[in-house]
Amino acid sequence: MSEALRKKLFWLIAFANFIMVFIFVYMTPYLSDDILYMDEVVRANNFFDLIVQEYDHYMGHSGRTVAHFLLRVFLFTGNKIVFDVAASIVFVVISLLIYMNVDHRKKFDVRVYSFIVVLLWLFDPTISDSVFWEDGACNYLFTGCIVLGFVTVFRKTIKENLQRGIGFTVGMFFFGLAAGWCNENTSGGAILFALVMMAAKWRETKSFKSIKPWMISGLVGAMLGFGLMITAPGNFIRAVTREEAHTGYVALMARFLKITLNIKEGYLPLVFAFIVIVIAIAYRLGDRKEFFRTASGIMLFGFLFLATCYALLGVSSTQLRAYYGAGLFLMTAVASGYAWLANVGYKEAVAQTIATSLVTILGVLLIFTYIEDGANVARVKREFDERDAYLAQMAEEGVKDVVVPMLRPDWECRYTTAYTMDITEDPGHWINVAYAGHYGLDSVSGVERENWTEY
Repeated sequence: MSEALRKKLFWLIAFANFIMVFIFVYMTPYLSDDILYMDEVVRANNFFDLIVQEYDHYMGHSGRTVAHFLLRVFLFTGNKIVFDVAASIVFVVISLLIYMNVDHRKKFDVRVYSFIVVLLWLFDPTISDSVFWEDGACNYLFTGCIVLGFVTVFRKTIKENLQRGIGFTVGMFFFGLAAGWCNENTSGGAILFALVMMAAKWRETKSFKSIKPWMISGLVGAMLGFGLMITAPGNFIRAVTREEAHTGYVALMARFLKITLNIKEGYLPLVFAFIVIVIAIAYRLGDRKEFFRTASGIMLFGFLFLATCYALLGVSSTQLRAYYGAGLFLMTAVASGYAWLANVGYKEAVAQTIATSLVTILGVLLIFTYIEDGANVARVKREFDERDAYLAQMAEEGVKDVVVPMLRPDWECRYTTAYTMDITEDPGHWINVAYAGHYGLDSVSGVERENWTEY
């Protein structure tokens, strides 16, 4: 295949990726926390009011200022399509950032980029929470892009030994500040990455002159952002309300077990792929020094995956979406290993057949999955639109206690998180209370859809 054709096909796949994610983001309605933040943001008269609101949030709820300020800005626009487009662009940018961290790729390597796309779609267990849902996307998709962008620039500049001036040094400080202020474990991964890269550079040269000012400014910025995030007064206020069944070492062991089980539940296929790749590289190269020289980048991103996962030992409880940034690191490791195997390590016809067939089969699987689950996501959106219209109508008619249908169970799939955030039969449930407050009602109760006859 000529380079010109590869280039056209490469960008066609990136554009198709954008369209695919845009459709799913567009069909994902406002859910749970979106409604709470929306009702707060609507009281803001200007951009400065958003800053004041986020300051209050920092002092009383959470230190994830970058993520939640992004959410406020999107909600303040009053048009969800702005978020839909932005999230779709960021999803594509993440795929390109992973691609940029693959060392042994060809120019416009269609096979490697296609492999990355199917990894993001088929092997991210949190995609419905961290990409399609607006609040989740601001907390994980957008922040994951910032962190991965920081990592990519840091690594590329060191790897290519690029000379940078004062402007780049200042820019890296603010880039690091943003990356460190994203979310606790992924931002910690960015700091760990910078430390490892700087240590490796010093070990290579045995001279502190190799530690450039931009490296220090990037690290300092990331550490400052991380410090501002974890020392937010709101974090301590929330921590008081959390309860654990155990304390001390037993609590740590319980958290370790939960993290390990979450890795098994969400990332086991990728972990297996990583192990197979490392073994295949070791057998092909044979020499230990050559192995570590070739696989150092792969091993580093694999290490970052584990470190970012087990950094969650510091918190009492987490959702699986908290592993999103760790998953990006693991996908980068797997994609890098795949590229070496396909482009460098195994040139035999049978190996090339397997490599190309793997991507093709996964691509076909993605198409079938996308069509099937896309229909379910569309049905969920229709249910939400009908229910929202009914709630608005009841509020306009002056009804104060409203009963609405819950989602049909038949359409639940991995590309919608609506079922975990649906209205329940209990009017005192916090999501029911949020809907009641949003529409100015006294109460909202849910009923099984098969028992609903109003529309």
